Amino acid sequence: MKLIIDTNIIFSGLIKKSITREILLSPNFEFYTPDFYNIELNKYKSYILTKFNGTEEELDELIKILHEKIIIVVENEYSDEMEKAESIIGKIDPKDIPFIALALSIENEGIWTRDDHFTKQSEIKIYSTSDLISIYNEKKKQELESEKN
Repeated sequence: MKLIIDTNIIFSGLIKKSITREILLSPNFEFYTPDFYNIELNKYKSYILTKFNGTEEELDELIKILHEKIIIVVENEYSDEMEKAESIIGKIDPKDIPFIALALSIENEGIWTRDDHFTKQSEIKIYSTSDLISIYNEKKKQELESEKN
């Protein structure tokens, strides 16, 4: 399953060992995020570290592991869709324009986010964490059943 992932989901996966982190590391999903994420990570890394149960080196290692799994897409790959994305979500939250633009520019099944304001638009399918947990658990169940057969 190919999804655009909001920064808040990545940060949640970094902060604590959780189902969110498990899903982020699952081979059943392919995640993409706009390069705007790098700015956000640099801005909030010290805050994440205060919530992270480990050392800065351990956090850096986890970031490295996640970055092997999450494809960070440079702006020129989705810039053609920025104007349309602005018309979709610009009035709701301008910071989310790159996520919508990325969703419009590559093949994907939607955006995984915790931000409710994404649901105020209808162009892109939005997945909540509970949606992803259900999908993840179903995929795990299917894998176990196929291993039995």
